[in-house]
Amino acid sequence: MATPSTTAMPKRRLGDLSVSAVGLGCMPLSFSHMRDERPRALATIHRALDLGINFLDTSNIYAPSWDAVGHNEELIAEALNSYQGAADLSSVVVTTKGGITRGEGETWGRDSSADALVRACEASLEALGSTVIDLYQHHRHDPSISYEEQMKAVAALRDRGYINRIGISNAQLDEVHVALDVLGGPDDGGLVSVQNEYSPRYRGESDVLELCSTLGIAFLPWSPLGGSEQAKDLGSNYAEFAAVGKEVDATAQEVTLAWLLALTPMMIPIPGATRPETIDSIVRSAHLAMTADQVDRLSATSPMGESMYPEDQPRSPLR
Repeated sequence: MATPSTTAMPKRRLGDLSVSAVGLGCMPLSFSHMRDERPRALATIHRALDLGINFLDTSNIYAPSWDAVGHNEELIAEALNSYQGAADLSSVVVTTKGGITRGEGETWGRDSSADALVRACEASLEALGSTVIDLYQHHRHDPSISYEEQMKAVAALRDRGYINRIGISNAQLDEVHVALDVLGGPDDGGLVSVQNEYSPRYRGESDVLELCSTLGIAFLPWSPLGGSEQAKDLGSNYAEFAAVGKEVDATAQEVTLAWLLALTPMMIPIPGATRPETIDSIVRSAHLAMTADQVDRLSATSPMGESMYPEDQPRSPLR
């Protein structure tokens, strides 16, 4: 297989945009243990840009602590401003999110009222150092108001000129239909992405994935390797992914990302990384070829876990 630095990154559709087939989930760069590792965090993003990744995923709440909300957005802004490589930064797409609140003492909540989303979006614009956000995704359902109202509040951000495109995250099928009713589909300049959990460990909301594939809505699986703590054990937990890896001379993690890409052209995985060398592995996965039989074998494996953040078990929901 060609080295990542010598092979052009495949592209996929995101609304009216063409983005790298794999993006970079930047949340791990703001984990608490990375607080004193800013040079490494910046180098990780720079390596992604060098190797053709032009899709960066973040959120206002991705931060090492409650009093550092906006940390990850600020990190991305610094990485872009300090980048001196050959990548065309005009093609870089940054997506952030709003709707989850994080307050003093690590108190968590939801607020997708119109005023709250305006405040959150304005803070994100400031942290990103941008005049407009490429793609703004509604983070999670706020049970205090209807989903229709929440979608109208996000649409109002676009009407204000704060955002260019709209996505939703952690959405059930009925919520996707509400979003489509309010916003329209990708061909109408409406809903362009759904960011849901999906991995060998968790494959819920397959009906949402199917609908996205049918309508041309980008599906952005978060924690595509099963989460930061589980990723290293992926091959031992899922023997078939390790077996296919041996057949194609790749790691189980690379096989996992390639498997996701093979499921539908609308799939754009956003694995996380905290080291530049991990980026090389992520990019190799975008060039990995597997047979239809290998893909079927992987799809036939049984998921081992439930959602990392089920709605009926409130916790610190970074995702």
